[in-house]
Amino acid sequence: MFQNKKIFDYDVAKDVIIKYCTYQDRCQSEVKMRLIKMGLPKPSINEIISVLISEGYLSEERFSRSFSRGKFNIKKWGRLKIKKHLMAKGISNRCVEIGISEIDENDYSKTLSHLISKYYLRNGSKNKYQLVKHFSNKGFEKDLIFQILEENE
Repeated sequence: MFQNKKIFDYDVAKDVIIKYCTYQDRCQSEVKMRLIKMGLPKPSINEIISVLISEGYLSEERFSRSFSRGKFNIKKWGRLKIKKHLMAKGISNRCVEIGISEIDENDYSKTLSHLISKYYLRNGSKNKYQLVKHFSNKGFEKDLIFQILEENE
């Protein structure tokens, strides 16, 4: 499809980007970077992004929801890490909160509890500091980690 070639034709670039957005939900910053790599001028980039939004190919809210679901369900990331990565992609606070709200509270607690159990089985009974550090790095809230540790003791 796109092999770092410079595309100067507006319609060709628009078709390529529509395919890019159809394959997977994208955020505006990803689309903008892709268009910049194609060598399009800034006015054309802004116009294509406006068209994509109006035609429903590009939605920050939809991207935020699918990103949050995917990172939680597949990679087992916590809310803090998901939020950090969404903010790094330039997603608005409102859309970040909508995406984070996509994660069910019961599933979140059960997942963390299951991950902590697996951690204990794999690493033995190491100190709590390492465990808390590990799950904090995965984006889980420290108070929830301590709460689940107390419930399991």
